[in-house]
Amino acid sequence: MRKDFYVFRHGETDLNKEGRWQGSGMDYELNETGLVQAQGLIDKLKNKGLEIIFSSPLKRAFQTAEVVGKALNIPVTVKTDLRECFYGDAEGQFIADLQKQMPEIVNNWANPEYFDIRFPNGESKKEALDRVLAALIELTSEDFNTAGIAIHGGTMAAMLNCLHYDFDKLANCAVFHLVYENGAWHIDGDVF
Repeated sequence: MRKDFYVFRHGETDLNKEGRWQGSGMDYELNETGLVQAQGLIDKLKNKGLEIIFSSPLKRAFQTAEVVGKALNIPVTVKTDLRECFYGDAEGQFIADLQKQMPEIVNNWANPEYFDIRFPNGESKKEALDRVLAALIELTSEDFNTAGIAIHGGTMAAMLNCLHYDFDKLANCAVFHLVYENGAWHIDGDVF
């Protein structure tokens, strides 16, 4: 059995623009730039054969999924466990301030060797990754061949780390092709 997933990050929010750390406790809508970015996803995904989009329940991901789903005439279904990591005390804080207050966490968050890292009172990167991967495993039993997955930068980066994909930064509305085949995950191609 093979399932193809096109995993994409949501468009920009005002918190992204302001340089704030945004997690599952920060439920902001897309700003004007984010809506334009979501429109740009249509061209990226229109020839991929998507049958459905599964989305995080957070507004920024769901709005992005709705823009694509409406344009491609496919349904969007919310899956709660696709939400972003909960960053605890870091949520809503300026990244520059966190860099000064908790440099060991901020500097190592994207490091693939640090999966148990967490902000105070928050979820670890491993806990969030395990939750999202479990949700994706559940989705493999549903009746589709190719689906879109609307998620967040933190959980998307954790998946790429887990699959040993080297990247610098994930832009809003970045996409990667995730394949589940014979009980294993792999990335097909580059992030685009």
